[in-house]
Amino acid sequence: MNLRQLSEHVFQCEFELDEPIHIPVHTWFIKDGEDVYIVDTGIERFVDVQIRAALAIGNPKAILLTHGHSDHIGGASKWLERYDIPIYAHQKELIYINGEAPYPNKNEVENTGVAHIVQPLTEQTLAHLPLQYYLTPGHSPGHVVYHHQTDRTLLTGDLFITSEEDLHPPIRRFSVDINENIDSGAIIDKIKPTLICSSHGEEILYNEELYKNYVLRYRD
Repeated sequence: MNLRQLSEHVFQCEFELDEPIHIPVHTWFIKDGEDVYIVDTGIERFVDVQIRAALAIGNPKAILLTHGHSDHIGGASKWLERYDIPIYAHQKELIYINGEAPYPNKNEVENTGVAHIVQPLTEQTLAHLPLQYYLTPGHSPGHVVYHHQTDRTLLTGDLFITSEEDLHPPIRRFSVDINENIDSGAIIDKIKPTLICSSHGEEILYNEELYKNYVLRYRD
């Protein structure tokens, strides 16, 4: 695992996922005083190392999910074995996290290990933090991104795959509606963060040409 500080209050953990494809997986810690908010949990085998890294920063307070795919929620149940903390995801994501229906592009329901435990994310959830969430559907119906307003750091989950200079869409076969996902990417021109961080890619500095070029390259 590689732990790096991205900004004053935002830290990133990087792990390597070997299946179904070889790809880096990022999860994040948001430091607020002595508390730490975990954004995504990766998969179960990452959690012990992730917990040690979080404790080096502060006290785990809550888990915030970008969405319910296994490489983002898979470690959540193991976190709950150690800490009695709440888990939040967007209301539109809960039907899939709870195993009540499969994602629209899948035949089988997700076995998340935290069915009927995850709470709906609301404005009140983050009201005491300099953190704002935005619904960005397409990769999944209830996908969200998190913007640390003080640090101007945007955590985009699977909204993009990023290189050092460009935005790319998530893998199509893992996404519900790739064009809706691309349209959701317009959020970066609304927020205009300094730094964009994805779950699978490099950090990239925002500029006003990024999204325009992305749409021209990838929108059907």
